[in-house]
Amino acid sequence: MNERGQVFTLDMFFALTLTALTVSCSGLAFEQARRQAEAYSLRYSLERTANDAADVLFKTLGEPDNWDDNAETLRTLGLAEENGGLPTPNTVDIKKFAQLRRLTNSDNWDYSANANATTAIKKLFGGSENFEIRILDENDNELWHAFPRWSSSNQSRAENSLEVVSIRRLAAVKYGSAIRGDTGRVAQRAGSETGDNLNFWVGDGELELFDWYIIAIGDRNLSILVNKQNAGIGNRDYFFQQNDVQRIFPTQHGGVYADTLPKGNQLVEGQYNSLSLDTAGPAGWIRVYVVTLPHCSDWRDAATMVQPSPATLEVKMWR
Repeated sequence: MNERGQVFTLDMFFALTLTALTVSCSGLAFEQARRQAEAYSLRYSLERTANDAADVLFKTLGEPDNWDDNAETLRTLGLAEENGGLPTPNTVDIKKFAQLRRLTNSDNWDYSANANATTAIKKLFGGSENFEIRILDENDNELWHAFPRWSSSNQSRAENSLEVVSIRRLAAVKYGSAIRGDTGRVAQRAGSETGDNLNFWVGDGELELFDWYIIAIGDRNLSILVNKQNAGIGNRDYFFQQNDVQRIFPTQHGGVYADTLPKGNQLVEGQYNSLSLDTAGPAGWIRVYVVTLPHCSDWRDAATMVQPSPATLEVKMWR
């Protein structure tokens, strides 16, 4: 009798152990399934937010339409170029992107005067600061980026994050707002010709917002003087030689405003500025542009401003 009782007790022990293991495994499986569902939900939410943000950036002017003229009025971020009062889908307005870069810069993101604008920007990304916006050229090289508290020496936290979502849209950076002055193609006869001027407007705050560059194209010698009447081919801030084909002035970070001009005067906000152009040499042609880049850009990118070219808008979010 005792032996049969012992066998019964042992059987019960094994049965209970097996039941406990089954319940435990089921609990682990349920927890794993719950975690996978939660991870999928978070991933889907991240992708949805990034997709929606890219669409708004890419297809709208933002609210108000001219928020880039006064960032304090920003309610909804949009980067598309305006045409006849309507957004041109799949475009990026250089001026709007430059304003976005200024707002997200390390000196401005936490500045109290920009609180409304930064709140509006975060709202587009579900209230998160874990985002980055990049503009890439046709060869997938970065032209510009913007993310909260960026500076010239740091990177976003995307690379070290647990999960990153990247959304890309093919774009056209139309550069309409980047070209501030254009002489057009000017054919000239042999000999020296003086008195040509290129006038362009520099708005309030735009010396902080943009880097300003001069691009010369042609096959004549050309002297350029900034905000001062030219007095001949030898009096110049910048000199373009007839065999240069195309040149950017100045070849340095920060553009004209960061340059020490040997003859002319610096750019001035809130008024028309002028380039005095003096040419010499055999008969030929010349064309001069004044272009702007978002502040802290590579000066070599100025060459891309004189004609539309394909680009990519990339929106990254992470957790």
